[in-house]
Amino acid sequence: MKSPKASPTLVMNEKVNAMWADGKDVLHLGFGESRFPVHPALSQMFQENASQRSYLSSLGVPELRDTIAKYYSEKLGINFIDKQIIVGVGSKSLLYAMIQSIEGDLLLPKPSWVSYSSIAHLTGKTIHRFLLDDKNDYSLNIQALDKAYQDFISDGGNPTMLVLNTPSNPVGNVSSDDEMKSVANWAQDKNIFILSDEIYSLVTHEGFSHKTIAKYYPEKTIIFGGLSKHLSLGGWRFGMAILPNNEHGNYLSKSFQSIAGSIWSCVPGPIQYTAILAYSGNQDIDAYIKMCTHIHELRTNYVHRKLKEIGLDSPSPSGAFYLYPSFKKWKDKLEKMNIFSCQNLSEYLLDDFGIATLPGSAFGSDLNNFCLRLSTSFLDMETDEQAKNIIDAYSDDFDNFIENHHPRTALFLEKMSQFMALLNE
Repeated sequence: MKSPKASPTLVMNEKVNAMWADGKDVLHLGFGESRFPVHPALSQMFQENASQRSYLSSLGVPELRDTIAKYYSEKLGINFIDKQIIVGVGSKSLLYAMIQSIEGDLLLPKPSWVSYSSIAHLTGKTIHRFLLDDKNDYSLNIQALDKAYQDFISDGGNPTMLVLNTPSNPVGNVSSDDEMKSVANWAQDKNIFILSDEIYSLVTHEGFSHKTIAKYYPEKTIIFGGLSKHLSLGGWRFGMAILPNNEHGNYLSKSFQSIAGSIWSCVPGPIQYTAILAYSGNQDIDAYIKMCTHIHELRTNYVHRKLKEIGLDSPSPSGAFYLYPSFKKWKDKLEKMNIFSCQNLSEYLLDDFGIATLPGSAFGSDLNNFCLRLSTSFLDMETDEQAKNIIDAYSDDFDNFIENHHPRTALFLEKMSQFMALLNE
């Protein structure tokens, strides 16, 4: 049997947890889990709904679907209705169901989140990657996209789906409105579906705002989201999708019901009823989301600035909590150290410096580009107690928030300075 590969992010997280259990000191920048405490109102609502034990609709309970439609109508400036909403066990289940339901193959950005390609593999779809513009903070490039599309067809492929992700994992950037318009026009001309992964849409940094491509191409755009990133609820496994309000959406809804009903039946009741509160527009919860997002921004921009000071640059973060530096200009020195790829580089940093990262190859980048994805979300928030302390420190000591309350971040930067000194010898 030909087995699909395990998720590199989950594998790295399990490896770090095992190393921690063995008493090893590892700085965990290899896993994109938002670590803030569960909002107290959501914890209470979850407990109050613990008795919701019955099977529910695979699409989601009506009140939840209606609440989500209203929530994103306001957030995205588009009028959605309840029948467009479906919910799943995390956004991965929804991506799987949609990719399985649509005939044809996928165009994927290079780099892009690890699970898109593995889901395509599981559903028997072929993928073809197109380069993002690494000279311009990995922005979308229509020429590169169109060339990949034409090459895919020439190779016998049937590209009917384009996967986009903004804010981006692994890059940490936000696509501009102009990028969205140009890609929407291109996709409309080619009559292909856009799978728009907007899981980080509420985690944008000051001065940047999220725009959905569905605004410009509603006919065949599917929006994906969930609670994992902006409310730190990854382990609750709640995802949602917004389907087109037309015959395509009707077909996809029916296909989703069949897939969900055959595999996971429904999102657990306590989660669904708690999600109603999460999407209700509760002022206290919305304020909490904004605070957590600002903390992500402060921490990520601080690390970016400090790394730049020691000579390691990467695209300026504008959303999420990721950095995506390349070590390619030190290629000759790295090869003298028996480091011949980003995979080797990631392994070296873990073994010799106790720094866990993910190689760019996990996201589709070429091995010899020596890219790494760094996630700032675990630094100084490795335990629930540490995460609560960060929240408290943000409230009490804003001016010296990073310097006084982030010793693990300081240790990471110190170790990276030592590594960069080796490269520059």
